[in-house]
Order: sequence, then C-alpha cells, then structure tokens
Amino acid sequence: MLAKKIALGFGLAIIFPMMIHYGVSTFSPEPKFESYAKQEEFNKTATPQEKIQKEEVRESAQKQFEKHLYMVAVPLGLVAILIGAFSRVQSIGSGLMIGGIFSITDGYINYWNHLADWMRFLSLLAAFAILLIVGYKKIEKA
Repeated sequence: MLAKKIALGFGLAIIFPMMIHYGVSTFSPEPKFESYAKQEEFNKTATPQEKIQKEEVRESAQKQFEKHLYMVAVPLGLVAILIGAFSRVQSIGSGLMIGGIFSITDGYINYWNHLADWMRFLSLLAAFAILLIVGYKKIEKA
C-alpha cells in the first residue's frame, strides 16, 4: 500500500506541472525553432535584414509564451501547495505540494530573465511565505 501512495504522489508531482505547461501551450503556442530557422529556401534567398526580422519575430513569440506560462504556472503552483497542505489524503497532498513547487519552478525558469528584480523578489517572497506558513501551521502539527 505504501508503494501505491508513493506512486500516486510521484505521479501527481510530475503530471501537474506538465499539465500546466501544455495547457498554456494549447492557448499560447510555444514557437517552434524549426519553423523559424530551418526553412532552406528562405535561408538561401533571404537578406540578412530579413533573417534578423524573422529572429525578432521568433524571440517575441517565445517571450510571449514564457510570460503566459509564468502568469499561469506560478499562481497555480502556489494554489496547489496550499491545497496539498490541507488535503486529508497524504499521498495526494504531497504530490500536489511537490507538483506545485515544480510548476512554480517551470514558470520561473522560462521567464526569469524578463522579470524585474522587484517582481522576482515579490513572487519569491510569496512562495517562501506560503511554504513557511504551510510548514508551520499544517505540517509541524502532524
């Protein structure tokens, strides 16, 4: 039975952030590098200026996707941590908490370079505070 609980928690921890990532990709598609850079005909006939413009378009689309992922993954990750902390089923709770942490990390990794320092600080402070509150109020009492 312990193995099933561990498997359930592990599964939730892996599936939750992937679900968020590909959910965002469904509504704000992540640009495929190949569709911008690997078109042989374009690369042979395009001027350097056209190539630069195409790269700028790709970078803009990538930044837009990363922003959407950040705006969805970080808040949903925080909510998952809170729900996981108050779940009565230990394996589901731990899976949601770890999945929430992975989701937050996914949001940060992709958009970190575009965030202002104050946004980095405030969002990390919120995540840190939630983890401390959960640890103090819920986990320590168990």
